[in-house]
Amino acid sequence: MPFLSQLLGRPVLDPDGTQVGTLRDVLVLTEVPYPPVRAVVVRSGRRLHAVPWGDVSSITPRGTVLRRSFDLGAYREPGEDLVWLARDVLDKQIVDTAGVKLVRVNDLALVPINDELRLGGVDSSTAGLLRRLGLPWPGRLLGRSRVRLIDWEQVDVGPAIDVVRLNVTFDRLHRMRSADIAAVISQMSAGEAADVLEALQDKTAARALAELSEDHGAAVLSAMEPEEAADVLEEMPPDDAADVLGDVDKERAEELMRLMEPQAAQEVRSLLAYEEDTAGGLMNSRVIAVQESDTADEVIAKLRRIAPPEDEIYYLYVIDDAGRLSGVLSLRDLVVSQPDERIAQIMRRDVKYVHLNDPQEEVARMLMRYDFLGIPVVDDENRLKGVVTVNDVVDLVAPRSWRNRPRRMRG
Repeated sequence: MPFLSQLLGRPVLDPDGTQVGTLRDVLVLTEVPYPPVRAVVVRSGRRLHAVPWGDVSSITPRGTVLRRSFDLGAYREPGEDLVWLARDVLDKQIVDTAGVKLVRVNDLALVPINDELRLGGVDSSTAGLLRRLGLPWPGRLLGRSRVRLIDWEQVDVGPAIDVVRLNVTFDRLHRMRSADIAAVISQMSAGEAADVLEALQDKTAARALAELSEDHGAAVLSAMEPEEAADVLEEMPPDDAADVLGDVDKERAEELMRLMEPQAAQEVRSLLAYEEDTAGGLMNSRVIAVQESDTADEVIAKLRRIAPPEDEIYYLYVIDDAGRLSGVLSLRDLVVSQPDERIAQIMRRDVKYVHLNDPQEEVARMLMRYDFLGIPVVDDENRLKGVVTVNDVVDLVAPRSWRNRPRRMRG
């Protein structure tokens, strides 16, 4: 199994052994698993020539041998339709989706399969770097054990890592958990992370942005294109959007809210009006409320219709005709109730709550004291305004070692 660094700069020979140039690069087609080599780039004199793989007899660290005599006029200059491994991939940072981390490409493993040579994996080790630098002795000392490669099928490449010519999608990144995506982009600069979020679907990007620390999230949001950033903010729960916008420059925050849908922007503006360390500043204003007069069957139908995210529906809060909080309903009680039973008959009236201006320490104390997953927030007239979940106050009760981790990676 040759490595790319062992092939570059080696002589290219005619079938009779005459040197006709040196190997400068290897071109692959990335649209299939384990990309096959489609051509090699040969420097002859001052020009570069793309020699099709079918004209290559063998390629080893000793040199590349052609099947027929090298003809300067027969081989065109290499184009941009294929990926140049040395120019476009070596030394770039890629996402190892198996290890959920960024790694640098120190070398690339090429695997002979039948009559093809395919890109098999990435060597991100120090031994790989030393091999690149032509220092085999210390490389052998570091690499006495079997070389551990990152399987190319566990790799995602994209614009955030300066591989703009690669036609590789972010399919694997899309399938990763949002906390894992955040773990990857938290290692990037704000500009790199912004490029990644812009390449993802808005919902996926929103979940990943919400996982970042507020400082880094604000920096990433500021580095994104305004329209893209506004689209991502619209997909976030209002409290998460308000949290990250609260750390963005005021002019930039106003610009982004002007680009958002009016209703979504209004929800965020209303939350930004509260002090950050109060229940109002912590709460999510998108709270599901039901009426006392509703039946169990009607409420279940409503839940099916709106399909709320699983982390936004711990309890159902009951309001009267004036919007005042009057009770709480567990999902269990709802499910086991008779379809025509009124919510007023099955709800609990001794509901605990906090007020908009209650300090965050009081909110955390209430959640911990009663072992709640969420607690409703009301105004001075007892009208339901939102809900604070345990995730919203986790920084107040989590160990210090957890506080610097991306948000919501704690459970």
